[in-house]
Amino acid sequence: MNIGFDAKRAFHNASGLGNYSRFLIRILAEHFPEHNYLLFNPKENNRWNIAAHSSVQEINPTKKTIGSLWRSFYGNKKVDQHNLQVYHGLSNELPFGIGKSKAKKVVTIHDVIFKRYPQFYNSADRLIYDKKYKHALSAADTIVAISETTKEDIVAFYNVSPDKIKVVYQGCDPLFYLKQTEKEFEAIKVKFHLPENFIVCVGTVEDRKNGMQILNALEKINSDIPIVFIGKANKYKQLLDKKIAQSDRLKKNVLFIEGASNEEVAALYQMAKFSVYPSVFEGFGIPVLESIASGTPVITNENGCFKEAGGKAACYVDTKNANELARAINNLWLNDDQLQDLKSRSTEHLANFNEGYLAAQIMDIYTI
Repeated sequence: MNIGFDAKRAFHNASGLGNYSRFLIRILAEHFPEHNYLLFNPKENNRWNIAAHSSVQEINPTKKTIGSLWRSFYGNKKVDQHNLQVYHGLSNELPFGIGKSKAKKVVTIHDVIFKRYPQFYNSADRLIYDKKYKHALSAADTIVAISETTKEDIVAFYNVSPDKIKVVYQGCDPLFYLKQTEKEFEAIKVKFHLPENFIVCVGTVEDRKNGMQILNALEKINSDIPIVFIGKANKYKQLLDKKIAQSDRLKKNVLFIEGASNEEVAALYQMAKFSVYPSVFEGFGIPVLESIASGTPVITNENGCFKEAGGKAACYVDTKNANELARAINNLWLNDDQLQDLKSRSTEHLANFNEGYLAAQIMDIYTI
């Protein structure tokens, strides 16, 4: 079977949609190598090396073709030229016009946050996203939602039949399961000037991730708890910097790291006492799963998708309540028994994200 993918994000996005795309293509190639996986990339780059999988092939447009148009409007041509039985849009969209093609059309929808929380997006982006979503949801034979929460939002905001939507969770990179050595930890500690004990918050430093609430919570705790924010920052960080500058305690206990490699992020998770992920809303919340896979307990939002990502292996709080978040952080910081209890629950939870199981769920969608 020839299976085509919109692989722009796989080759050009370092995190988020890129990680999902690379993860899905890899597990399919490893567990179902008898099929051909064609990755349609509108512009060549060297971010991802696919040489490890002989069944995976990168396809680029000709030099005379504009890459963005080739990606968004040449779906039928790709199906015919490459004899595709399946075309899978991995990042919320399908090429316009592909609905008339003979291939089975599948699209993964990650979230509908721009509908639920429009204040986090500008109006032009919301219009573009809405147009692409409407087309993809209509053209697809099957919609893959990465969580039950996302499925519910697709039904609510776009009036799509639940029968058309299949929930298949995403997994995280295997490197988060690999335990690193004390020597590797020491090198990272020196590189980033880390304290002996600390907690982490992993993810883009932006309004929706709710980092300000962590600072609010830390101010309510009568002891020093160092926190390391790991991820790319946008203008929202300026608000955090302003708050930190007004507090001597925060000045000495808050550290930001940008540009860390995935290997370094995995090590930072493992070195941390626990992680905190108070995001307002996500489609899935992959940092919750990454933390648990790393053997590091996590405190996260009790609402939305986060209980799907964390199961019984995470601590849940009302992240709108700084006092409640402060109590949870302080309790885990001081209570090793509670930390060990959360760690003991991880094995059972992580079984839900077995790569072979997830790959089989996707392959069933392609073949049934």
